Amino acid sequence: MDFEEWRPLYEDMIDDFSYSEERDIEAAELLSEYRGTDGLTPLRTLRGEDVEISGPFYNPTKSKSEIKLRVAAGASLEQMMETGVEPDLMVTDLDGNTELQLELNLKGIPVIMHAHGDNMDLIRGWSRRFEGHVISTCQCEPPKRGIHNFGGFTDGDRAAFIADHFGAEEIILNGWNFEEPYEENDDEKVKKLEWAEKLLGHLDTSIKVV
Repeated sequence: MDFEEWRPLYEDMIDDFSYSEERDIEAAELLSEYRGTDGLTPLRTLRGEDVEISGPFYNPTKSKSEIKLRVAAGASLEQMMETGVEPDLMVTDLDGNTELQLELNLKGIPVIMHAHGDNMDLIRGWSRRFEGHVISTCQCEPPKRGIHNFGGFTDGDRAAFIADHFGAEEIILNGWNFEEPYEENDDEKVKKLEWAEKLLGHLDTSIKVV
């Protein structure tokens, strides 16, 4: 999704959460300065493929055997790894098990690293340590070269937006539950899941939840 198509969704979203576009821009500038993008080649491999995106209730027995590309979305990387499955790509805003994300990135798994107004301290503390392939993203209008916006809000739906943007054949959401957050009694997470489900409805690629 191009930014001009994303902008009205973004503006509605930050208004609903009372987020600051100025802080999003500041974070994007920071990530561009600290890390930037090593190239988009890993994302071009998504074209024409069935792409599985992990959720917090990831279950490998529900995977299609022919899936070649698996994306770990945020903290669900731990659930995926605990089942013995290693992702081909990681999408993160640097929360969750960042040590594990770093370990896999240094082993050669590309990471799509995201900037938003609430994670600038994490960007300062972690982004330069990722010496493997990194693609930097933001949710506001990209203010500089080296950072991109393909749409999406949470790690999970952002991964789906990226797969859609780069021409995936089908998106399989493994272990997603839009009504039950992994963290109990987290009202903000429930609201984020509502937004994730709403945003996914704007994608052209076929989506299957397993």
